[in-house]
Amino acid sequence: MNAKIHHLARTAAVLATVLACAGAAAASTQTVVQSSDYGTLSQPYTQGFSLSLAPMDAGDVFLSDYGFSIDASSSFSSAVLTFDLGTTFQISDLTVSLLSGSAWSASVPSDLSASQIADRDSRIVASASGSSLTQSIAQITLGPGSYVVEISGQVTGTNGGSYGGVLNVSAVPEPTGFALALAGFGLLAIARRRAGR
Repeated sequence: MNAKIHHLARTAAVLATVLACAGAAAASTQTVVQSSDYGTLSQPYTQGFSLSLAPMDAGDVFLSDYGFSIDASSSFSSAVLTFDLGTTFQISDLTVSLLSGSAWSASVPSDLSASQIADRDSRIVASASGSSLTQSIAQITLGPGSYVVEISGQVTGTNGGSYGGVLNVSAVPEPTGFALALAGFGLLAIARRRAGR
């Protein structure tokens, strides 16, 4: 009886190991393949970017970081970020996100651990929307600090893939003094009209 229990326990352990290995093989890997830092931005800001990527296993995801910072004297009270992806080749599921914090500073390429992926996910400020070639993050407040534009996707070509485009960061115009004065006069006129009733 003990031999039979021992055999069942051993078989269960072997099956658990096989299932764990199969699960690990099926899980996709997220790899930081490139990291750049554009330094402190002035407004408006335009920067070209491009990247050629080596072939990857099906389901694996590449991450590419483009870092920048905003200092207290030139904060963008409200900004529009536009990513004009002028060219994409053999890449699918291309997404653009804005993260708080610094760009990846370790070696590249580097596979991320589960905790590193969770950390990056927790720092997402906004995700872009739009077409496959032009994606934008509209009217977001960028206070002083460090930010990262993260471009991610899957390489589908057997010989690799590539993308390129332009990052634009432009401030949303603040109301002019004249417009504010007109609005103030309008409110004053309404208040007088109500007081005269």
